[in-house]
Amino acid sequence: MANPTPSGATPPPDAPEAPPRLWYLRGTIAALTSIQAVVLFSGFVGFGGLVRDIGFPLGAAILSTLIVWALPAQVLIVGGFAAGSPVAVVALAVGLSSARFFPMVASLLPVIRGRSGFWTQLASSHFVAVTAWVESFRLMPGVPVNARMPFFFGMSITFILESCIGTVIGFYLAASLPQALANGLIFLTPISFLLQLIRNSRDLIDRLALVFGLLLSPVFAQYGGQLDLLWIGLIGGGAAYAIGRRRRAKA
Repeated sequence: MANPTPSGATPPPDAPEAPPRLWYLRGTIAALTSIQAVVLFSGFVGFGGLVRDIGFPLGAAILSTLIVWALPAQVLIVGGFAAGSPVAVVALAVGLSSARFFPMVASLLPVIRGRSGFWTQLASSHFVAVTAWVESFRLMPGVPVNARMPFFFGMSITFILESCIGTVIGFYLAASLPQALANGLIFLTPISFLLQLIRNSRDLIDRLALVFGLLLSPVFAQYGGQLDLLWIGLIGGGAAYAIGRRRRAKA
């Protein structure tokens, strides 16, 4: 059975004459020319400025980008360091904030895996983040099925390297970077993610999930604790799925 593609589109034919390294290079170029890369880079410039302001080591900040690569979770690490929180508490907070990646990985891997083996798919799951997830669903319909994994690796690894460079630049610009601007740069990432989700929404379920999520966000931000995103996803996404399934059953 063929791997699914976004919005049910028929996957393009494979191109065996194009070696994986060529598709890796094309993924790299796609990352370098993506508007999402500009947003990502700007967000990590802000992160670098935040790191410098609170005295967090630059090397540790770069390591967090390589290992975690999730700006909200990295801000939690830095904030926990600044507050003197126990390591176990910081680790728990980071784990809970990263729960959103489970459905992202589950939805993306069937699209990009092609004929890749288990270990390759497991390695690729580390590179699934907001930017890579959004750009993959935008670009993969035009990529042959068996070329998607090298394309994804080229794109996502380039995104991570850009994030590290942005962190370094922000760290050394911190003396001249106003705190309000640094915070605003970090905030660019979730705003961009929301806009891209709206742009990529094609089905009723997608639109309903967005609407329900936006309506539930203020409530669970106030009362949901560390599991706010999880509850929003379960309730909002579950409701959207139920409505969509009921409509299809009536059709």
